[in-house]
Amino acid sequence: MTDRAAVPAPAESVRPLELFFDLVFVFAITQIASVLAVHPDPQGLARVVVLLALTWWMYGGYAWLTNALDLDRTRPRLLLLGGMASFFVMSLAVPRAFEPGPWGVVLGLGYLSVVLVHTAGFLHTSGRVGIARVGPLNLVSALMVVAAGLAPPGWRLTVLALAGLLQIVTPFLVGTGGFTVGAGHFVERHGLAVIILLGESIVEVGSAATRQSALVDVLPGALLALALTAAQWWLYFDREERDSEALLENAPAGRRSAIALYSFGYSYLVMILGIAVSAVGMQEAVDAFDRPLEGLRWLLLPLGAGLYLLGLACFRRALAGPGSWPQLRLAGAAAMLLVAPAGRWVGGWAALALTAGLLLGLLITESAWGKRPAG
Repeated sequence: MTDRAAVPAPAESVRPLELFFDLVFVFAITQIASVLAVHPDPQGLARVVVLLALTWWMYGGYAWLTNALDLDRTRPRLLLLGGMASFFVMSLAVPRAFEPGPWGVVLGLGYLSVVLVHTAGFLHTSGRVGIARVGPLNLVSALMVVAAGLAPPGWRLTVLALAGLLQIVTPFLVGTGGFTVGAGHFVERHGLAVIILLGESIVEVGSAATRQSALVDVLPGALLALALTAAQWWLYFDREERDSEALLENAPAGRRSAIALYSFGYSYLVMILGIAVSAVGMQEAVDAFDRPLEGLRWLLLPLGAGLYLLGLACFRRALAGPGSWPQLRLAGAAAMLLVAPAGRWVGGWAALALTAGLLLGLLITESAWGKRPAG
């Protein structure tokens, strides 16, 4: 197949190869969440935050890349498959990345490959000007991830955190111009990532439920977790996805890249973190359905749900501008703090029931008030 010289226009919808790519991304998030499941303590939570920030930055980068790629051609397809393989290698290393041995280096080299493929992919697209500014700092961050793998295990989290911090501040250092954003494709791609992650959380909760022997624990725990996940789905897909496409499409051309970054980049990171943490929290609550949760386990479910609501609020604010803070959702995020002691003092069933009840109550209140989430 011959390559056309013309730069392709932004994609209008998600292509099947992108969905295939997203399966590896979901595997990466599952692997990252497993770190918290094995180490449900402050250090485990810090590792998850750092690893997720690094992973989400480059997943978002690939969403921007595929927005500009013509995936009907062979070279872009092979390029994306190469990035997919790099993500897969990186994901395999995640559970053992902080242990002595070679897995920290494997994580770093996989991440470096992800960045190199991403940068190379942009060179013949409409985003080549933008990647010329962002790419070098992405490379520096990736080399820091490699350095973290070479460092003693006790220093790895610190070096990885610095690499993630560099990525977060990169847009403020070099700007967000030089990229073209196709609103329809951008919104659909990120929405599919959310729904796949929510589906994966159901799978993980179902696996936890099947480990229970008592029927009176299995069915109520699984159904409460399903109701909670359904509420998370509803909070985003009932209105946010549809509204976000119109808001992004109508954004001034000169600010569209920045708005896309703040909403689908930073705000989405908080949402994705919330989904991952609440998924682990649901597993822990189902495992301890009839007894109090120990350690940090009692905090995970309300913390995850609260982060998800906070992310949704920031998402709306980034797209709709000043004066658009969804106060009900901010109040709901704060109210999750009141749920936290239930899992510690009563049991997993109370954490599941109260968290699901708060989310469902928020949905009912928004519907009864007849307001958009910005109200």
